[in-house]
Amino acid sequence: MQEDRLSARRQQALLRLPPEPFAGAHPQPELPVIRVTAVTHRKNPILQTLIGPAEEHTPLVSIPTEVSIPGRLTGVYCHPSGSGLHLANLRFKKHSPGNEGSQRQAALTVFAAFPRLKHVVIVDEDVDIFDTNDVLWAMTSRCQGAAGTVFLPAKENTCKTIFDCTVAYGLKESFRRPEFLAVDLAKYGDFT
Repeated sequence: MQEDRLSARRQQALLRLPPEPFAGAHPQPELPVIRVTAVTHRKNPILQTLIGPAEEHTPLVSIPTEVSIPGRLTGVYCHPSGSGLHLANLRFKKHSPGNEGSQRQAALTVFAAFPRLKHVVIVDEDVDIFDTNDVLWAMTSRCQGAAGTVFLPAKENTCKTIFDCTVAYGLKESFRRPEFLAVDLAKYGDFT
């Protein structure tokens, strides 16, 4: 038994109403009209809402962006400080000297696909894109401002920026991070 339909007469009356307050909207007779028969509530309700820009809403807006960026990228992270929409950290792996410049092409593709992005930071595969300190380390140690920053003028006095914090393929060995030596803790006694 279906109890959520209005009478045919009432449905016809609703169809004759003007389309306001939504300009350009027109009644659609094929859509169902539902009559609410009850509203359930509780005493002292808890209001759940999303407040942004903050850590709470960022995953909801960044996940669709992150999973939609293809190519030689090995990681994408839409940073919360960009509200999940305006700042993206991209991890890019160069396989050969011929890949030089491909990281910037990837950033341009990302800007074309997601016009709300303002800044893209591209790092090598040894950088943790989820760690802001690691990304800033790459920016300070690998990005050369004059050569590694690309400014793309956009509409309304804004500018999109690519920060290329990758190492040239031929210089990768010169930019290796120091590795810690293996330590045998048993030689130093019991620390418990």
